[in-house]
Amino acid sequence: MHIVADIGGTNMRVASVLADALGEIKKVPTPKNPSEGIAQLAALSRESAGGEQITAFAGCVAGNVSDEGVISDARNLRAWEGTHIVQELSKALNAPVQMVNDAALAGLGEAYAGAGKGSTALVYITVSTGVGGGLIVDGKIADAGGIASIKINGSDLEDLVSGTAVTKKFGIHPKDLDSLEERNKLADLLAEGLRLVALRWSPDTIVLGGSMIVGANPIPIARVQESLNKLLAKPLVIKMAELGDSGGLWGGLALLRQGSEGQALLKQKG
Repeated sequence: MHIVADIGGTNMRVASVLADALGEIKKVPTPKNPSEGIAQLAALSRESAGGEQITAFAGCVAGNVSDEGVISDARNLRAWEGTHIVQELSKALNAPVQMVNDAALAGLGEAYAGAGKGSTALVYITVSTGVGGGLIVDGKIADAGGIASIKINGSDLEDLVSGTAVTKKFGIHPKDLDSLEERNKLADLLAEGLRLVALRWSPDTIVLGGSMIVGANPIPIARVQESLNKLLAKPLVIKMAELGDSGGLWGGLALLRQGSEGQALLKQKG
């Protein structure tokens, strides 16, 4: 039994993998305390497994994960920073665990089963509680992180266009920002951020996701495209994410499948 999970700044989601599809998705608020969060994640994983032995787990967290499996730069989960998520979760589940950046895994999901299918160099950017991004090259995660701290006129991109930034500036939930004028301003700021991302990663496609893009009263993607076209010498296609909140889970499925194919190839070579 394989399990996939997404630990976001607001909610975490868990599902089993059934052949090439996801089982029932279980969603709960993300605990601020990492020990509580890992215990709850393990319990949800065992519940999703339905009593079967968990043999592999792939997931993501709203932050960076080192090669050793330690969380860092978790802007919306500060208490989780320094947590050895791979070691602790592997011990709780008695199974091998893979954990990566949430935006990178969502990007892998979009490349595998969503708006990014067919792209050679895909950049996925999520604009939600925070801002994150990842680069997917030839269907594999090539790079991630560093998007939130992109500077626009001296301010971090995340502090300008995220849901947290909107709530701080206007004192309302982002879904209640019905002013098109203000949302167009957010679109122009995001376009400038995407210009810098394009210089860094040279994608052929950009996929935008997250609640600030696909939720109520979103940042208008057409305005983002229009503004970005004015900033780049060569137009770059922007697409809206298709997998919604399950993008990271689909990315986990793709990551597990890559691992299975790699193991099968090693066996064939052996």
